[in-house]
Amino acid sequence: MGTVKADEVRIPKSVRDAVSRHERVLVLSRDHPVLAIVHLDDAPGLPAPRRVPVRELGLRLASLPVADEEFAADMAEVLGLAGEAPEDPWGQS
Repeated sequence: MGTVKADEVRIPKSVRDAVSRHERVLVLSRDHPVLAIVHLDDAPGLPAPRRVPVRELGLRLASLPVADEEFAADMAEVLGLAGEAPEDPWGQS
């Protein structure tokens, strides 16, 4: 199965909304159906996405090690070397 990144596809909001309601959307090319957009939970033959409850995420985050003081000092040094960030990093002032 091929994949494509979400930022490479333009899907109108109305279609995204319909799919989020588990409605199938048929895409036409020259009045001929070429593909269907379906909610991942409704796609036959594909594994359902793994969902992790928020409570479990919180427990996982709480079990991560805390950054030590040396890490904080290293990060401060890196930020000092990098200098100030431009007001608009994309140059669209």
